Amino acid sequence: MPYMLRQRITSQGSLNGIPTWRYKLPSVGAYTALELVIDCDRLNTRTLNTVVYPLESMISKVELVEGGSRALLSLPGSQLDALNYWAFRRPNARRYRQEAATGNILHLFLMGGRDLYDTQYGYDFSRLGETYLEYTHSITADDTDKFDCSDQIVYLYGWRWMGAGAPSFNACLRARQIAAWTTTGTGALKTVEIPVGTTVRRIGIQANTRTATLGGTVTKAELKVNNGEYSPVTIDSPMYWAMQEVSDYNLHNVVGGIDYLIVSAESDVPYWWSYIETVNAQNYGASGQPVINIHGITLPVRLQATSAVAGEVMFETRGYGFQKCLRIGFDHDYAGGDLFDTRGLGSLDLELTEAAASKEAAVFVEDILTY
Repeated sequence: MPYMLRQRITSQGSLNGIPTWRYKLPSVGAYTALELVIDCDRLNTRTLNTVVYPLESMISKVELVEGGSRALLSLPGSQLDALNYWAFRRPNARRYRQEAATGNILHLFLMGGRDLYDTQYGYDFSRLGETYLEYTHSITADDTDKFDCSDQIVYLYGWRWMGAGAPSFNACLRARQIAAWTTTGTGALKTVEIPVGTTVRRIGIQANTRTATLGGTVTKAELKVNNGEYSPVTIDSPMYWAMQEVSDYNLHNVVGGIDYLIVSAESDVPYWWSYIETVNAQNYGASGQPVINIHGITLPVRLQATSAVAGEVMFETRGYGFQKCLRIGFDHDYAGGDLFDTRGLGSLDLELTEAAASKEAAVFVEDILTY
């Protein structure tokens, strides 16, 4: 009988001066996913109140490069985190703290299959060309309020089918960022060409500016086939769309951590949600102080100590649009009946109406590659 093995593949420390760690993956084996665990301590106790650095914000790019040039995956850490949220219907396991020498950990999954036990989709390394994992980070020495690069360790695990009768995959998932830009003005149109010729499973739209929600970045999104012949998807409100995703996909929309509040300062917490529903906080240890919620729905979300003593606080946030992303999904039918086959199309464009100038935005796509 086949069984799933969570196999430890390798680990890498001492990433000082190595902004991109490159590792050659096995040449055989059927893997539904690769699991990347990043473990790194804070360099110093928080001193800045209007910036915040969870681990995923320090991951510039994670790539799987096959055959020397083809990217099976190419995403920054926050987009990979969002893709995992949609796959598992909950945020990934993580530890978040902002006091000196405290641990921060993040689990990220490079999904070749739709879940960890997929029998149809996955990375079959015996049928792929020579494949490398490339992990690019921006953790460097002595960055205030960031991380101790000398402490960083990366662990790599594989979810591999083993035993007699192990499944043979007929395809794998591919995900990559295809556009990143700065908006130019209210009402301006931005057209992102979606590559055709494959079967599209998901299209993600992300807002990256600290003070802007999804709706504060783009007000409308329309997917257009063959230069406007028809539009299979039109989004008139990013907020409504992100809210309905919670019910549509049975998403668990809660995540939290331990932050450090500066004396009398309104301190940002991580921008994990585009739209905040609630924020809860309480003392952590003897030095923790009572807090008040300064902003609960608008961005950025902030907490403030009610007395003139700084300290740690446990917090929990609930919201919509994880990692400030929304999903255009063709992925409800596990048998693949609702996938968007673009192989017969001349063009596929995502037309976005910008909300205002000087906002950072991005688009990423997940499609299916057959063997």
